[in-house]
Amino acid sequence: MKNLIIILLLCFSLTANAQERKKNCIVTKVEHVESYKVKVTKINKCTNVIVIRTYLKKEWDALKKKRKNRKKKN
Repeated sequence: MKNLIIILLLCFSLTANAQERKKNCIVTKVEHVESYKVKVTKINKCTNVIVIRTYLKKEWDALKKKRKNRKKKN
């Protein structure tokens, strides 16, 4: 009985640790190049892919607003 309880506690602690160790694969860096341009660098650490895009300031603000609204819905 004692061994069964120890095994259950061990399994529970392993599943709790596995849930906490969630990787952040995508890192986004934003640089303001000029007063009307934004340079966005997305680095995906899981697949080693780097994407660099430039947006106009208005386009970037519109994308951020859409993402914020999407997060509020969920």
